[in-house]
Amino acid sequence: LTPDAAACACRALADLDRLRFGATPPKPLHPTKDLKIADVATVEAMHLHGALVTSLPVLPASVSTKLRTFKALLSAMRVLRNRIGDTEHAVSDANLRQMPDFEQRVRVLRRMGYLDHDKTVTLKGRVACEIATGDELVGTEIIFSGVLTDLSPEQAVAVLSALVFQEKNASAPDFSASPELKDACASCFALAVGAGETQVREGLQIDPSEYASSSLKFGLVEVVNEWAKGCAFGDACSFSDVQEGSIVRTITRLDEMTRDVRNAARIMGDSLLFQKMELASAMIKRDIVFSASLYVAGAK
Repeated sequence: LTPDAAACACRALADLDRLRFGATPPKPLHPTKDLKIADVATVEAMHLHGALVTSLPVLPASVSTKLRTFKALLSAMRVLRNRIGDTEHAVSDANLRQMPDFEQRVRVLRRMGYLDHDKTVTLKGRVACEIATGDELVGTEIIFSGVLTDLSPEQAVAVLSALVFQEKNASAPDFSASPELKDACASCFALAVGAGETQVREGLQIDPSEYASSSLKFGLVEVVNEWAKGCAFGDACSFSDVQEGSIVRTITRLDEMTRDVRNAARIMGDSLLFQKMELASAMIKRDIVFSASLYVAGAK
């Protein structure tokens, strides 16, 4: 059923509904008196049409409900077809090209290796599609650069916390006891700055340093590192001035991040990174951070 046919059928059903089934149908207009038609053949055809309409049997009352149902279904079908058309246009290449900076962003993805010259998604692009938590570009650059390779599971998950932590005014972590973490965080920040510089070279109006600072926030790196080592929650919180609720939310989202990286490692075929993320997830997924809410437990 085409959209035009559905619309015509819907209008016809609406007209039938207005006739109030069971009553006598309205008399047809007279071709000469009412419509002022002078053509003899047309007048005769209209008389024949009027006779046929008059001879139609009266529809039973039970049909009224069915017609209303069919009308509603046709109306719903028409609305859904319109929505499908709008959605198809919204995701079409023609519409995307109208978005600001579309071509520049495509060039960025090409230059950084996420698309090839035919705009086909590469392995790096497929990995980026798995990063649903945090900045996709920065997260993928961290994975492909090998920053996480030489880190322990607790250090790796601590570094990844910079991608999910969102507060700007947290105190800076003290890396004096862990120079490996300091170097890893510095490498991640340099990667983010490099991604920002690539975007600038392709015409995007951003500041690379601000882009890196907004993508990576290292305020809970030390807290997560201690928590993953098995430290008590209260002791881990003492390494930062961030509120406990924000720490819990960040660690909860961090478990989602480890799942994203695990999926990326599966696509890359990196079994060591996959196992490291499994261990990291098990290290942070414990105690009060992942316990059921007291309100929820009470409601049960």
